[in-house]
Amino acid sequence: MRKQIQRSSQNRERKTIPMKDIQTEYGVLTDYVNLEMHSATQPASLLVTGPSRLETAHGTLIPQYEVEDMGRKDHKYLHFYPNGALKRVPLQTEQDFETRYGTISAEHVLFYKDGSLKKLFPLAGKLSGYWTENNEYALAKDLTLPLPTGPITAKMICVGFYKTGSLRSVTLWPGETVSLKTAAGTFDARTGIAFYETGEVKSFEPQKPTPVETPIGTIEAYDNDPEGISGDINSLCFDVKGNVISLTTTSSQVVAAGSPQGEKTYSPAVKESLCSESVMVTVPLLIEFINGRVRFNKSALDEYDLTTCSFRVEPHKADAVIPCFSRS
Repeated sequence: MRKQIQRSSQNRERKTIPMKDIQTEYGVLTDYVNLEMHSATQPASLLVTGPSRLETAHGTLIPQYEVEDMGRKDHKYLHFYPNGALKRVPLQTEQDFETRYGTISAEHVLFYKDGSLKKLFPLAGKLSGYWTENNEYALAKDLTLPLPTGPITAKMICVGFYKTGSLRSVTLWPGETVSLKTAAGTFDARTGIAFYETGEVKSFEPQKPTPVETPIGTIEAYDNDPEGISGDINSLCFDVKGNVISLTTTSSQVVAAGSPQGEKTYSPAVKESLCSESVMVTVPLLIEFINGRVRFNKSALDEYDLTTCSFRVEPHKADAVIPCFSRS
């Protein structure tokens, strides 16, 4: 009797329940695992495990269904919005996307809810002890974008768009630098560049301490530890006319006078390095220009009226190290 019960249990364990086909507005998904649902009828995310075709306004997309043997790719999830629209599609191989800036090949694509392109990732690798940033960088190809201010060419991690198709941002690979024309002049940019929908430069990361004109004088703009995750957010920011509206600096300090609190000096700070307690690193000074006032380090207590106060910009030398990040 015990053997019969055991065999019966084993038979039950061997039974497999066939997966239910996932109906989407782009086609049917039949091979998948790890399905998550927004609702009873709308998928949220899943891992595709077999060849599938998604018919979109940007062409036929083949979502990633297997990992390459070389270990360069991670198996990434296919994502949908609650309304059923595609949100994120990792691709099995790079595919071409037509944009107003030319054809861009990508291995990973993000969409807005209305189906328009949000972001394109030319490479979609996974960094590990066996596959490094250097390996990934070596595979990256130069991409040229014809901007209104002139073309830029570089290896790019990501290209972002507004819903209208206008360029929103580019995220550059570490070590990449481009010459960027703006209404305030031509600068060397690294890490990230953001644009207004009308084409003007909104922000970028200076490649080195760079003098820029501001309402309180000439300040050397530079961030020694930029975010670097997305080109949407950068430290040197402009309005559409090219006027500086915010910046960070590691090599300038500002002496403010004329307020009830008297004269006060604002300088970059220092802190212990995360890598060594014996090493001090510079913390940039953040300066913003808002509605006729200047504000330091996002503090409402450190705001000054530009018309009633005076300011003096001086060089600043911190007894600290400016971190240097590279792929070496």
